[in-house]
Amino acid sequence: MNSPLDVIVVGGGIAGMACALELAQQQGTRKVRVRIIAKEPVIGSNSYAAQGGMAAVLDPADSMAAHVRDTLTVGEGRNDLRVVRRVVREGPAMVHGLLAMGAVFDRNADGGVALAREGGHTTARVVHRLDRTGAEIVRVLHQHVRASSSISVIDEQAVDLLVDGGACIGVRTRDPRTGRWMDRIAHAVVLATGGTGQVYEHTTNPPGATGDGIAMAVRAGVPLKDMAFVQFHPTALYTDRPGTVFLISEAVRGAGARLLRPDGRPLMEGVHPQGDLAPRNVVARTIARVMLRGHVPNVWLDTSPIGIRRFARDFPSINTHCRELGIMPGRDRIPVMPAAHYLCGGIMTDAQGRTTMKGLYALGECACSGLHGADRLASNSLLEALVIPRHAAARILRARTKHATLTDHHSPDVPVADTVANDDHEAMLHGLRRTMTRHAGILRTTNGLHLALRRIEQAGLRTERAWAKGERAPGLIALRNAVAVSRSIVMAALSEPVSTGTHWIGRM
Repeated sequence: MNSPLDVIVVGGGIAGMACALELAQQQGTRKVRVRIIAKEPVIGSNSYAAQGGMAAVLDPADSMAAHVRDTLTVGEGRNDLRVVRRVVREGPAMVHGLLAMGAVFDRNADGGVALAREGGHTTARVVHRLDRTGAEIVRVLHQHVRASSSISVIDEQAVDLLVDGGACIGVRTRDPRTGRWMDRIAHAVVLATGGTGQVYEHTTNPPGATGDGIAMAVRAGVPLKDMAFVQFHPTALYTDRPGTVFLISEAVRGAGARLLRPDGRPLMEGVHPQGDLAPRNVVARTIARVMLRGHVPNVWLDTSPIGIRRFARDFPSINTHCRELGIMPGRDRIPVMPAAHYLCGGIMTDAQGRTTMKGLYALGECACSGLHGADRLASNSLLEALVIPRHAAARILRARTKHATLTDHHSPDVPVADTVANDDHEAMLHGLRRTMTRHAGILRTTNGLHLALRRIEQAGLRTERAWAKGERAPGLIALRNAVAVSRSIVMAALSEPVSTGTHWIGRM
């Protein structure tokens, strides 16, 4: 039989590792065992891919009130004010904590932490490490996770929650190497599974971002919140191939680059007072309309104001990638287009990461704490992924002895087809992505959403029939999750008749 674990954390990104480390550090004299279940290495997480940085009030000329105000403005008042204030207030401590752990951030001429400005911010307050801030934070957290005797990592995919008497008691997992299915038991389960970008044709998210945690919660009857609000990043590198696309960080515009229409005119001139650094939903929607009306596949990002030498110094990853494609950043225009980037909604939680189900917590992008509202202020998500886990860990440690003693639950049957690839599953997933992009993307209509829902339901029926027959191929697992997430997004969008934040609904 499995030995029950005190805490299972599903997801190995920043939020998951931060929670595991907080549990280990806050445990005191009471032994806590944490098991991180990750279906992919940390380099496959959204966290690792984050380019821009982490917002925090470090400049004496800045203020907590200004950061709160910017967050509420971009979120169009749909935020939870108490959560916003807590996350903003603890921002500086999170930065100093990372520095103490060994993180390296860019510095300015006087040796202080350098701050960049990104979309929606009224001042520079984004802490960064070149154009790979997420990778730097992941590096530091992963180093400490490996050094902790209280934390172990297992490479399995969590497929469903185990629920008994209305409480979450563990997760059912699949080992991708052996096809073995396990029921792993715990006093508390933390979902930190990241985003949902892979339900769209073009996304900045890695291939594993299929909304696993959200889908698991939906199937267990756990409420979601604000699922209509899907943020599209305005500037992904243009490609005509569906899938994961390369992000051109907003910090590039913060450094002086300008968006141009196909005819060379400034794109954002006269559209918004903040111009190229307007909130992301405004910029992405403007680009989408220009592309739709002009029947063009992209707009242009003029990087010449930055210069070749400075671009190479400040944005080395973007510089290398573009040069490999024959583009000289700092001189040339870069072809860009919007791409699905961040889910502002998710599993409904409080400020401590608690869901409505006993024993179940959710953190990071798969959760909706109320911080973001109808649109996410740039670089607030990495901050949230550090602040909320600290409070979740404290809550778990206080509550864990209140759970009854648990017994193992073994998987009831062996799948009849597990590792066999099914081209039909992949084709259905591609079709689902096309439907979501065309009808539940940046520009939406009521008729389009109803059409999308019908197609999603058809895919859902076929998926559940295959599941009921005992099929468990990886492609079917991904499709099943994508269907659950897509249905939730579309139904939430239909319940929002008024355009708000990232959700625009009207007539094309």
